[in-house]
Amino acid sequence: MQEITKVNTSKSQIRYFLEENHSFPSVALGVFVRSGARYEEDKLGIAHFIEHMVFKETKKRSAFEISSAIESLGGEINAYTSFEHSTFYVKLLSKDIERGFEILSDILINPTFDSVLLEKERQVILEEIFEYYDDPQDICQTEAVKSVFGNHSVSRNPLGSEESVKSITKKDLQTYFNKFFVKDNIFISAVGDLSKETFIDLLEKYFGDFKEGSLNIVNDFPSYNFSEIAIPKDTTQLHIAITLKGVRSFTHESYVHAIFTTALGGNMSSRLFQKLREENGFVYTVYAYPVRFIDTGATVIYASTLPKYGPTVKDMTLEELENLKQKGLSDKEFTDSKNFLLGNLILGLESNSSRMQKNGVSGLLQGYVKNVDSIIKEVQSISKDEVNAYLSKWIDGNYGVVRVGDFDG
Repeated sequence: MQEITKVNTSKSQIRYFLEENHSFPSVALGVFVRSGARYEEDKLGIAHFIEHMVFKETKKRSAFEISSAIESLGGEINAYTSFEHSTFYVKLLSKDIERGFEILSDILINPTFDSVLLEKERQVILEEIFEYYDDPQDICQTEAVKSVFGNHSVSRNPLGSEESVKSITKKDLQTYFNKFFVKDNIFISAVGDLSKETFIDLLEKYFGDFKEGSLNIVNDFPSYNFSEIAIPKDTTQLHIAITLKGVRSFTHESYVHAIFTTALGGNMSSRLFQKLREENGFVYTVYAYPVRFIDTGATVIYASTLPKYGPTVKDMTLEELENLKQKGLSDKEFTDSKNFLLGNLILGLESNSSRMQKNGVSGLLQGYVKNVDSIIKEVQSISKDEVNAYLSKWIDGNYGVVRVGDFDG
């Protein structure tokens, strides 16, 4: 079995990847578009706005008819927008998968961007933004990326801002849509009870006439620009994020880095959970996780605590980082963290939907897909010495800090 598989290209020049799984009569199907916060200029949040608008009306269907066409079959239809891509997907019984192809092609080829519906949806998106600003944890974690990369485009909130969303016009949406939603900039991923012959037939039938066009995206490489960010908010707890360097996605180093973040704050056995919560009772929530882009990455350590414990939580976290830099992981920490990562990788790819997402993002942004066995083998090959050697690169004394809460509380 090949460890890395190059993506396929259909006769109509659409890139795709099919993973057949005939153990259960279901299929997860996704259309991935290289469209997101990173590629926006002055109209921040426009990719997310388009994600909403394609579900509002097509030349054939109303919003209700779009959703009911899938849900009446017991399926699911949804979408999301991130920093580097937007995804539109369905999950259906395999006998109904043609309906999934037809509906996804309809919303991505025939949206009307009706002016009246646009204004209604603008209010919905503003409510989503207001909801985000009500949650100090969301604010802290979004600002964490900014504390690493400054004002670079990778730091933008995919939702956009209230000001930018209010300024987006129908023409703006149509211009962005016509530029980004073209054959060269989409990728179709499917996993489940579906033969290659059927998949190809349906892809050509429903996406063969997708808008022609190419889009040469050149990313502006984000350099590290660590800073401290303080956002006053009337909260009982102080929300803190400490940010460090990281690594880009789809690399061997990303698995090495994942072992580090697991040992540091990835579960209840981790250093920070044990020290800050179990031993001292300073926090209820504390964890560490990677942030990854196609060309760079970061590490985020998040905790919520009472304001009076804020300085102590920060100091203890930095102390643990320095201990890791100087002494590295113990044998038990390394083994336990690697096993936890392996278990999570396998359990996280149990479903057709999760594998469809993994294959789609990798195929869209990298042009290849790694099979699960090769990923497991790669993680198993990592040694403790390799992890500890990398710690000196990631933990170099440079870090950012975000605080959200009542600083005078």
